[in-house]
Amino acid sequence: MKTPVFFIAEKLSKVTRQWLQKQQIQYIEQPFFRIEYKKPNLKFFETMANSRKQWIITSVYAAHWLVRFQSKIGLTSNDLLYCWSEKQADILRKLHLPVSVSSYSNTTELAATVIEQNQGESVLLLHGDKLHKEISTIFSRFYIPYSEVEVYKNTPIEQFVNGMFDAYLFFSPAGIDSFKASGNFPNPSSVVLANENSTAREAWRLFTNKVYLSPEKEELSFVQYAIKRWKEEHEQ
Repeated sequence: MKTPVFFIAEKLSKVTRQWLQKQQIQYIEQPFFRIEYKKPNLKFFETMANSRKQWIITSVYAAHWLVRFQSKIGLTSNDLLYCWSEKQADILRKLHLPVSVSSYSNTTELAATVIEQNQGESVLLLHGDKLHKEISTIFSRFYIPYSEVEVYKNTPIEQFVNGMFDAYLFFSPAGIDSFKASGNFPNPSSVVLANENSTAREAWRLFTNKVYLSPEKEELSFVQYAIKRWKEEHEQ
């Protein structure tokens, strides 16, 4: 079996990159977004500076933002943190606060944990320029007061991709849209792998390739699944 070449539309974590380097594959990583962090609105955070808070972190970028601005936004030793993945939790543990990790992208589980532990604290949902609507709906239903705080923005980057790849890994519909908007098309005979239902739907809509939806959504697990799935198909 030949050595496959994978295109990964994301900047990978150190852990995933180290694992990949031990595998018999070649790959390139190419993110299609530039992250622009926002400065905190200090007047807003001053209103709750000395009170206990619940922080909901929806991405690694939001986690980095919280670590970076912790001293300016009134983070206290009694605050509670909630996130969706171990990758986010590893960043948040630098704060030395309790971190509750829900199943990746399991909105209901995360919201239920926040609601169960809420004793009148302010709830702060840290997100990017695309708000996670599902979690907002759940909190509204249970009448939990919360504040949505936009802490970063995704700016699309136009990148033309050279080369023929055996598999293409996409992590979001926006990543697929930016890939296509830059004039790129996957090799017609290659497989496309997606780590979310919405990502797979976008791939089916825009590409004629065979598309596989991964049951593993966390970054390293998704990459491992993609390699395993490609090898299974080409060993037949």
